[in-house]
Amino acid sequence: MALSPVLEPPTSPFPPTTQIIPTALPTSIKPRIGPPPATTLRSESKTIFLRTLKAQLQDARAIHQLIDSFSHDGTLLPRSYAEICANIRTFTVVETHTHQFLGCAALHIYGPHLAEIRSIVVRPNIKGCGAGGQLVHELVRQANARGIQCVCLFTRIPAFFEHFHFKVADRQVFHDKVLKDCRHCGRRNACDETAMALGELPASRDMPCNDLFLPRQHSELVQLQI
Repeated sequence: MALSPVLEPPTSPFPPTTQIIPTALPTSIKPRIGPPPATTLRSESKTIFLRTLKAQLQDARAIHQLIDSFSHDGTLLPRSYAEICANIRTFTVVETHTHQFLGCAALHIYGPHLAEIRSIVVRPNIKGCGAGGQLVHELVRQANARGIQCVCLFTRIPAFFEHFHFKVADRQVFHDKVLKDCRHCGRRNACDETAMALGELPASRDMPCNDLFLPRQHSELVQLQI
């Protein structure tokens, strides 16, 4: 099931390689996810245009260095250089028109029911210029194009993502995320992140979230037919 029709991206007057920094939508219009309105970043005497594009292997080093700088204090989950290279197709980068790397984010797809925005980060010296919002817009657009019914994320700055119409959600709904990351996190017993979602939440399962940490019985294992 795709995201609600109201979230379909509007037609943009800009080609994909010259997407412009997004701004918060006025409260008088319905939320629409897609290429942002035409605004620009002005830096002293010159105007800087930002663009988002799919990451390439040559971006892996810059991505790893930026994520690593925010993982030591637990702001981001650590990701090795090898892991980033292996999953480079999931990453999107934001850069200036002169190819200066500013930030990155990844869209991890669990299935048609759920995708997660993760490892979203921008360089500290350009925070507030709209690069983070540009990444949010682009990853939601990618999820929408694939027919994903819900996009989730875990964050310590929920107010930022509320500008893009994400809503606080019960983390127990996101079993896939908990199984993949949360049980390996050093803060799993004292998590200070807020779960948020955009779109239709995945259907609840009868199994309590804590049961995901228990080993399955032999009778529960599924044998693949080769």
